[in-house]
Amino acid sequence: MTNTNFNPIAMYLRLFIGFIFILSTSLVVGQVTIENQHYFDSFFKNEKGKNLLLLGENHSSSVASTIYPELIKSLYENKGLRTLFIEFGPAEAYFYNKYLESGDEKYLAYTIYGGFYTSWKEAWKEIYTFNSTKEVPLKVVGVDFDRTRTFGYSLYNILKPHKEKGLPKSIDSLLSVIKDQSFFKTYTIGHPSEEGKAFVKSTKELLKKHKTELFGLLKKEDGEVLSQLMLNRAEGYGGTREEDIKQNIVQYLNSSEERNFLMLVGRDHLYYKPLYDDNPRMAKLLKEETSLNLISGVILHEDSGQWGDNYEEEIILNEVQNKTPWKDFYSILKDQMNSDFTIIELTNQLEALSIYMDYILVAKNQPAIKI
Repeated sequence: MTNTNFNPIAMYLRLFIGFIFILSTSLVVGQVTIENQHYFDSFFKNEKGKNLLLLGENHSSSVASTIYPELIKSLYENKGLRTLFIEFGPAEAYFYNKYLESGDEKYLAYTIYGGFYTSWKEAWKEIYTFNSTKEVPLKVVGVDFDRTRTFGYSLYNILKPHKEKGLPKSIDSLLSVIKDQSFFKTYTIGHPSEEGKAFVKSTKELLKKHKTELFGLLKKEDGEVLSQLMLNRAEGYGGTREEDIKQNIVQYLNSSEERNFLMLVGRDHLYYKPLYDDNPRMAKLLKEETSLNLISGVILHEDSGQWGDNYEEEIILNEVQNKTPWKDFYSILKDQMNSDFTIIELTNQLEALSIYMDYILVAKNQPAIKI
């Protein structure tokens, strides 16, 4: 029997509405919602001095790579954020900036996060896509020590295109050393050895000696990177690292016309009062700068995963419930954990915790980072 009530237009309309519903649902699922994010927005309203938001991460968790692109996009659009400080040196920042400029993934391979963690590679792709639509691009600034191999390869990338113009002989020799396979075998992108520190130190002295000649050849942006490489105070783990990072940040802030800055960093650097010893951390040292407005906080994991030693076993953390000093305030904090990512300001009933930091970001139900 023929169905005389069949209406092809109505059918196509229903199919179209269904498609729109599925598409909109998938977009909502893909979004990251950070509860109470207006706390960050309110902080950046300060128009006196420079504003620096510090967020501390656990390097073995996927949380930071999940929320970092969302934070950047939101703060760029709403608060004019343009500059990202990273817990790496100017050499690593150079490769991030080259990637953001070109989209060429070969530059990510020179970075630790983009070259090792799948989650971070995906995050930087998302940041690139966003950045490519903006007239004023994001800028990545490295304020920690340089890994020796990364330091060498950034110099090679900067200086090699000018070889035909006539580089000083000693700089030519330096490029030959960096290009040689023995350089790759001798130095790493990890903890700098004493031999690596000596290489960086002697290379900085060589660059300073030929500073005038080199700056006459380089583009402005490459000259700025060269200056940052030469002026970087940080050398490696331990020692005066916290003070060195602080000085690098302040030095950059004083030279920048930007007002708002974001820094994602390992959370051990972000305590005003350290949990495990009495050594002053970077956040405390920065807090003493009167021309700088700063809030510092860390990501705490609840029912969330991270990797154990050597990335062999995934561990589930319940830090708010089990870890000192947060566990003493668990019931209060639990009442405020309204989503998978919740920013909680340490005021009122939580004010006793403000000796450590200004806020915490609780991350629930998150997996370990992908390698």
